[in-house]
Amino acid sequence: MNVSRAASVVVHNRNMRGSRTTAILCRLILIFAVACSSPTSSELPAGAVRVNGTVHYFNLEGGFWAIRGDDGVTYDPIGGLPPAFQRENLLVSIVAKIRTDIGGIHMVGPLVEVLSIEQR
Repeated sequence: MNVSRAASVVVHNRNMRGSRTTAILCRLILIFAVACSSPTSSELPAGAVRVNGTVHYFNLEGGFWAIRGDDGVTYDPIGGLPPAFQRENLLVSIVAKIRTDIGGIHMVGPLVEVLSIEQR
C-alpha cells in the first residue's frame, strides 16, 4: 500500500469514528431530553394542572362536592361537580385551571374551573 493510500485510510477511519461518536452523542441527548420532559405538559392547556384526588361531600354552606387532591389540597370546582361524579370517595383525575381572580364562600381551597374529569 502506498503512503497516500494509507493516509487516506487513516483519515477515513478517523472521520468514521467521529461520525459514530456524533451519532451516539445525538442519540444520548435525544434520550435524555425525552426522559426529562414532563409526560403531561404537552397534553395540558396553558395554565392548567392535572390533579388526582378523591371526591368528598362537605356539609358546609349548604353542602357541596369538592376534590381532595393527592397533594393534600382541596379543590373547589366552580359550579360543582357533574352528578355522575358526586359519589363519596370516588377516585378521579381532573384537568383544571386554578382561578385566583374570583372568590367563593366555601373556603376549603382554591376555586378551580374543571376542564375535564374522569374516574380513575
